[in-house]
Amino acid sequence: MAAILSRNSIATSGIQPSQRILVGTGESTWIWSAHGWDLTHPEDPTSSQSVNGVSLDCELVNVKIDPKKTALVIIDMQNIGLSMALNPPSAPPMYEAEEAILRHAIPAARKLGLQIIWLNWGLTEQDLSNLPPAEIRVFAFQANTNEVDYGLSNQRGDLDDPQNFLACGERPNLARLPGAELGEVLTDDEIRVDAGRAMMKGSWNTALHGPLAAAYEEGKKSARPDVWIDKNRNSGLWHDESALGQYLKREKIRTLLFSGINTDQCVGSTLQDAHARGYDTIMLKNACATDSPPYAKASYEFNCARSWGFLSSCKALAKAANVSY
Repeated sequence: MAAILSRNSIATSGIQPSQRILVGTGESTWIWSAHGWDLTHPEDPTSSQSVNGVSLDCELVNVKIDPKKTALVIIDMQNIGLSMALNPPSAPPMYEAEEAILRHAIPAARKLGLQIIWLNWGLTEQDLSNLPPAEIRVFAFQANTNEVDYGLSNQRGDLDDPQNFLACGERPNLARLPGAELGEVLTDDEIRVDAGRAMMKGSWNTALHGPLAAAYEEGKKSARPDVWIDKNRNSGLWHDESALGQYLKREKIRTLLFSGINTDQCVGSTLQDAHARGYDTIMLKNACATDSPPYAKASYEFNCARSWGFLSSCKALAKAANVSY
């Protein structure tokens, strides 16, 4: 078992070009060198023999990953958040992220042999009965304002004084209550379909949006078939027995590349929980988007550059796979 920090690998006379520093213990060990961080998790981290891996450019410092232990996680790219048939509170960056995933991330992941995981909202009746009020509020109530940030950026005076707090209030929008019937809608292709019950597993509204659905179907036939995993909270790793957590343990996947929507909500909460559970976490910044103000995404990118793992992009992944970008 490696030490938390291997002291015997630290030179007393400064950093040497060939120096390696082991950080972590057991299977979670990372190896630092002047070239960046080795995240391949070799059986014997103390061995001087290099494990075959793929170099991925990241902001600040680059990493090396083992494709067999790495997954591209695509989160919540579903009709309920992206199809104009349901009038979602979507924003142009969401469709730009969709394009980046389709054009660069998926082809690169397939060529490298990464596992592709489609992590999506998909509630069962039991999930619905156990959904906490905090989750229900987000979907079934809305603020009485059209301001994207509710007006927080326009506040004046002492912002800590309750007299200056926003007082727009909220109102119910029970048509979006999880489990509510959404009725018949006209799709982007001008086809009438039953949208099903909001956020429920197997319904049209929780299906993948547009060409992503075709990409998933194609991926099921690949050498390393795509997998679909349902979640019942913002985070897919919110408890010890989550479907995503069990799958990652079973398949011995250690490194996760994050993409999807929303950066600061479902993507971010899953990434943070993965980071806390010891997974290697890498955000592909142009594969993630949100309808929140720009500073919300910027905050996640800043923290992912160091505090929550690493920050990369779909184009960097394409470069690693030698795919044109």
